[in-house]
This record gives sequence, structure tokens and C-alpha cells, in this order.
Amino acid sequence: MDSDCICNFKKCRKRLSTFAWVTSCSHIFCDEDGTREFNKSYTCPACETSLSGKFDIIRIDLQPTEQYKSMVLAGQKPEIIMEVCSRAMSFWTYQSHQEKTYQEYVATKAKERIVQLEQYYEQLITRTATELNSYKSQLTATRKELESLKKKYSESSEKLMEKSRQYQKLQSMYDSLRRKSISFDGEGRTNIPTTRHLNSFDMPINTGEELLRRGNGGEVEREVANRVTTLSPAEREFVLRPKTTPIMNSTSDPNLNMYSRFKIGLGTPGGHPRHQRP
Repeated sequence: MDSDCICNFKKCRKRLSTFAWVTSCSHIFCDEDGTREFNKSYTCPACETSLSGKFDIIRIDLQPTEQYKSMVLAGQKPEIIMEVCSRAMSFWTYQSHQEKTYQEYVATKAKERIVQLEQYYEQLITRTATELNSYKSQLTATRKELESLKKKYSESSEKLMEKSRQYQKLQSMYDSLRRKSISFDGEGRTNIPTTRHLNSFDMPINTGEELLRRGNGGEVEREVANRVTTLSPAEREFVLRPKTTPIMNSTSDPNLNMYSRFKIGLGTPGGHPRHQRP
């Protein structure tokens, strides 16, 4: 009920309904806290007032019996009864005022705490909104970067596919040429010589007189030998080493004398024939 008193001990603050301890300084405590504190010393736990008098601390029953009610003030003068009742009402009024003051204090602290929390959460909301906007901008930039990377990936994939097609085409051409080369090797080793091999067979065309002059000194043999050493083993088999051109003597060859006997002179029609050898 709202008319019940509250234990004035700071750590208790419970409603009183059975027994309680009342002090002359207008404070009331529950039976457990009053018994514990007053066994230590006769000092008020609320205001630390010394309670050394005989009736400064009393234990009361908050639910008195009917007999107690009829006998506690029996025989007292009306003035005394009214004074006792007035003091009892003053005690209750003080407790009510004290509770009201305490509740107002708690409400004020709660309002201050609410204001602090509102300021804190407003700052938190502002900071969160700023971070959210930053994250949104980062997300937008990341999406743009992702689209750019997707585009680059698509272009790279297309280039890779094109390169793969070119590679496959070149590979097929290479395989075809390789098969042809293998077939040529199997039939007669008729490989097409490379430029290097063709260059190995290049020889300058000279007149017979120069060849004879160079042949007398052995230069032709040396040049051919040098060219043969640069060829592959397969090509060396088909190289014939030339010798110096022999000089035919008309007196030593009887066939030449026989051929010279059948030579005839050629001339223009109607003209005189050339002199024939006998």
C-alpha cells in the first residue's frame, strides 16, 4: 500500500509491514537491518545521530492487535492523546516527505541520465549516419570498380579466346608441316633445305681461266672443303669434292684428232666456203 513506510536503510529500501525499529530522529528501519545495526552501536544508520536515551530507539508492531489498540492510550487525557497522535502524524508526514524527496532525487538523476543518453545516442546516430554514408560511397565505388573489372575480364577472356584460336591454328599448321616433313624423310629424305643450307652451296661463277688459275694454287679445293665442313652429316654424303680441271692435250687424245677431221666450215649462202682442214 502507498501508506506503508519504507526502510530508511540505503541498501534496503523495502516496505515495512510487520515489525520495525523507530528512532527519536524520525527514522524507521526494518527488523533485520535495525537489529543488526543497533547491536553494533546506538547510532542512527541514516543520519548518524547518537541514540543514547532510553526511549530513543523502540521496536514497534505495525499490525497491533485490537487489545493493544484499546489499551495503549487508555486512561490518558485528551490533550496527551492528541499530542501523541499529533507526534505520530508528524512522524508519518516526515516519512512521506522524505520518500517524496528521495523519489524526486531519483527522478532528477534519471532525467539527467536520460539527457546524457539522448546526447550520446544522438552523437552515435550522427556518427553512424556518417559511417553509413561513407560505406555507401565505398560501396558505390566498389561496384564501379567491380563493373570495370568485369569489363576487363570480359575483354581479357575474348583476347584469350582469340589467342587460343590462333594458337590452335598455328598448332594445326605446325602439325601438318611436321607430318609432311616426316613423310618426305620417309620417302627419300627430300627435305627442303633451309637458307643456311642453300647458302652453303653458293659458289661464285667464274670463267674457266680463273678457275684454272685458282685451281693451280689449290684454292678451289680449300674453299670447297671449308664449305663442306659447315654442312650437316646428311648433306655431306651428297657433296662431291671437285678436283682441278684437267688440261687436254690434242696430241695425246686420238679421239680429238678424229673429231677434228670431220669439222666443216660454215658460211653464208652463196658465199665462198671457209677453208677446210685436210
